[in-house]
Formats: sequence, C-alpha cells, structure tokens
Amino acid sequence: MKTMNSQNEIKTYFMSPERSSPEIINKEMTVLLNNSTIHQLIEGFPEIVVLLNEHRQIIACNSIGLKSFGCENIYEISGKRIGEALNCIQAFKFSGGCGTSIFCKECGAAKALNTTINLNSNAVEECRITADINGIETAFDFRVFTQSIVYDKNIYTMVTLRDISNEKRKESLERIFFHDVLNTVSAARGLAEVLPEFDDKTQRVELISSLLGSMDQLIDEIVSQQELSNAEKGNLSPNMEVEKIENIVKGVKRLYSIKIKNGKINLDINVQNPDLEIITDQHLLIRSLGNLLKNAIEASNENDTIDLNVIENKKNIQFKISNQAIIPQNIQLQLFQRSFSTKNEKGRGIGLYSVKLIIEQYLKGNVGFVSNKKQGTVFTLSLPK
Repeated sequence: MKTMNSQNEIKTYFMSPERSSPEIINKEMTVLLNNSTIHQLIEGFPEIVVLLNEHRQIIACNSIGLKSFGCENIYEISGKRIGEALNCIQAFKFSGGCGTSIFCKECGAAKALNTTINLNSNAVEECRITADINGIETAFDFRVFTQSIVYDKNIYTMVTLRDISNEKRKESLERIFFHDVLNTVSAARGLAEVLPEFDDKTQRVELISSLLGSMDQLIDEIVSQQELSNAEKGNLSPNMEVEKIENIVKGVKRLYSIKIKNGKINLDINVQNPDLEIITDQHLLIRSLGNLLKNAIEASNENDTIDLNVIENKKNIQFKISNQAIIPQNIQLQLFQRSFSTKNEKGRGIGLYSVKLIIEQYLKGNVGFVSNKKQGTVFTLSLPK
C-alpha cells in the first residue's frame, strides 16, 4: 500500500489521492466553459463525456453526463472524480476517494485512466460499477475510453463512458439459453432415449429420477433469470412464511444432487438444530444457497468435500458453504459484480450477483466470504430470525 504526504497522510492502494483546490478547479472550469469549441466537442458525443484535470477531478461534462449523474449543472459534480459522481460504493471507503481503495486496482475506469495519465496513451477498458442509488445498490457496466487533450498548455483527460449494461444482459441470456439450457436438455434427451432399454425396475427408477432432476435444473435456470430480471426492476415480491431449516437444506441438496454425483464430490451437511424455523421465502433462499453450492462444485476437484453448515446465533441464522479452493485476491475484489466471472466466457458471472441482490435487498440478510489458506473458501449467508 502506498501513502502520500500532505497535511494528513492519506492512504492509497492504487492511484494518487492528491486533489486540486476548489479555487484551481473553478479557474480551470471558467477557462473551459468559455471555450465554445470544447463545449461543441463534448456535446457531440451520444454518451457520457467528462474532462478531468491532472488529479482526475471533473472540470467539464456534457449534458448526457449531467443527466446520468443526476445533476442540473456542472457545479454539482465539479472537483469530484468519476466514481464519486456515480456514487460508486467503493469510492468512499478511503479518505483519498475514487481510485485509492484496494478495489480500485481492478476497476476498468481506473486502469484506463492510469494508462492515459502515466503513459500518455489512449485506453479502452470495461468497467463494472456498483452504485448506491437512493439506498439501493445498482449495477452498471461501462466501456470506458480515455485520451489526453492539450489545451492552453494544460493536459486534460477526456473520458467517454458508454453504457453496455444491456449488452451484458444479452450476453448473459445467450449463455443461459444457448449453453446451460441446451446442455441440460441434451442430457435429459439422452436419458429419455436409453430409458426404454432398461427392463430392471430399480434401474428404470434411477433413470427416471435422473431425468426429473435434469428437468428441475432446466426449470431452475429459466425461473432464476425471470426472478433476477424482476429483482433488478424492483418487481420481485417475496412470499415470506415460516419454514423449517431442514426442508430448505434438503431442497438445496435435491436441486444439485446430479452435479454433485457427476462431479464425484462429497457433500457434508451439518444442521445445528434440524427443528429450527425461519421466516423467509423458501424458494428464493433455496435458489440463492444453490448458486453458492454450484460455485463451490465448479471450484472443487474430484473427491473434494463441500461443507454446508447451518448455525444459529442470537440474532440470525447462518448458512456456511465451504470448499478447499482458494480464490486469488484480484478475483476476490470483483466478486458480486454483475458481469464479472472467473470463467473465460462472455455472459458469465450472474450467480453471485443475484445471490447478493436477492438476499440483501429482498430477504433483508447479508452475504460475505473469506478465502485463505487456513480456511479455504467460505461463503456465509446470514438471515435474521
């Protein structure tokens, strides 16, 4: 971690925390606002455009940008950095602001700015931002373009933000329906084709059970996307009822029994109190736990053991899903972002994002994780009693 010496020592993990004074900001803004060429240039773009000074502070912005930032005039965001104007949840974790937290090391906008400012080179990066919009965490995907502009002997950085959220959603749906759903349907068809060849009753029962499991997975994939879409629009209505923890755990195991069996992975379930009850939406909770279990299965090797522990505390009930794999730090910093994935495929990365969205915004719980050599990886889903 780097530090900068000023009146107070300000910590930074990535970019400089230094800022220009309000007086210097106002002087730079006055020069740029009075230049019609600069104004016409940034207004000619159909996307968000901002001009930044040497310390990455906003000194000019087009009208599309002002609208996107929820501002009526440039003075509401002047001197702020892009993440601060967007209300990124990581931008205020350090006193140095946007660009200085440990999470900023993996931010596409910060990487692009770092390239342009330090190497005087144009840059293009994809940026995932989780913003706090009126108390609700909202996910954005941007394609960020940065380039240097010299005006009146001063060097500024022009940043263009293109909203690609819909593009990322389209990629996700294509992956779901062209990859996951197709694979599940193919597996079900294969089971249906060989079913008539078995006369033994026990074998037929096992095949039928596997076939039904495949169809359950198919339905689960489709319904989960429908729920995610409704959740992002604010239209999801949880059906809160008293449910037994034991039934919830059994539902999770049943949903992913085929993946566990095919991966030759062991699942060790430990419920502290099988008679324990909770007020929740059983369907949403099972799906969220299932997503965490699915990730653990995909990260595990043959003969590995995944632990599912349910622990009762004074104020909450914790579901802990553990596996032996360790998540690299650069990946840890990006988990729960909407379109981020550890897999090299477009459209991945919805599972953990949907878990956090549904659990925290609709079931009033929280989701967290640790990943290190001592504990492996443990995801904890906590819900109030």
